[in-house]
Amino acid sequence: MHHRRPWARRPSLLTAGLAVLVVVVLAACGSGSGSGDGARAASGDRRVTLRIGDQSRTIELPLTLSGAARGAPYGLAYSTFADGPHMNAAFSAGRLDIGYMGDTPVLFANAANAGVVAISVAENPVNTQTIIAKAGSGIQKPADLRGKRIAFTVGTSLHGYLLNQLDSAGLNQDDISPVNVPVTSLTSTLASGQVDAIVYVRQYAATVARQAPGSYQIQTHSLPQYSVLLASKSALKDPAKRSAVRDFVLRLSRASSWPKANAATWVQKYYVDQLKQDPVASRTYFDSLPATRYRPVSPAFVDSQRVQARLLGGVGELPKSLNVDNELDPGFNAELTAAFAKAFPAT
Repeated sequence: MHHRRPWARRPSLLTAGLAVLVVVVLAACGSGSGSGDGARAASGDRRVTLRIGDQSRTIELPLTLSGAARGAPYGLAYSTFADGPHMNAAFSAGRLDIGYMGDTPVLFANAANAGVVAISVAENPVNTQTIIAKAGSGIQKPADLRGKRIAFTVGTSLHGYLLNQLDSAGLNQDDISPVNVPVTSLTSTLASGQVDAIVYVRQYAATVARQAPGSYQIQTHSLPQYSVLLASKSALKDPAKRSAVRDFVLRLSRASSWPKANAATWVQKYYVDQLKQDPVASRTYFDSLPATRYRPVSPAFVDSQRVQARLLGGVGELPKSLNVDNELDPGFNAELTAAFAKAFPAT
């Protein structure tokens, strides 16, 4: 059973964990192995180069396939990371200017003083995450998770999603037996029978079902979910990089409409070629998603972060005093809002 840990003891653990990750990230950026795959230059040398943290080329591919990055007056160098916590370590090490992650890791970056702020968000009103239970577990809804062994990756958006689902049933993390495993081990952990359920991404449900026969998605409550772009505070203090970051977000927002307009190509390039998923199941999943677009940080996102901060603070994963407003740069958000109004006058 999970025992609540006072936050007073957490900073040393968090700092130690980040220190280890920083070593890994520094090695990765130098050698092209480890948590980041090394920088991949996407455009020629420029006076300014933005160092971008990506996950499974989710940012790079739309920009490249749509042509939205073409002609950018700055360089783009991509590094791929397994998840938000690893990317936060790279930010702490001063290796990134921009990074893409789910909403929950942003809170942990804030708590760790990683030197970043949220600059843009894409809201998805459809659950892209899910809870998958093993055959015979008896789990049908969030209330049934009480006392069960549930695997997820601490500090990722999967963690925040689980806490929100538990909260909807009047439960919290102390009411389950949490099992922290890497994202890449979730499927094998369920298949081995070590846990009763896993928190995962819905697009992988078919793969999980093949490796864990009889597993199934339980009924969950609909929650808004956010993809977040972070920028390092040091990049925003540099006038040339600040301008490049603002332009990059506009280009990414334009590129966001390309996948839905070119569904067959996107499914092949992203889900099949990049993620190695079944093409038929991937197309069905992708068609179930609404179109989303990166925009300036919204009040709805801030409110959602406050809810997650409360839930994580309530079980000792984050300090209760965490100030969500520290995730924002009001000045840059005002600049970006004005730039969006000029670039997209009809929206």
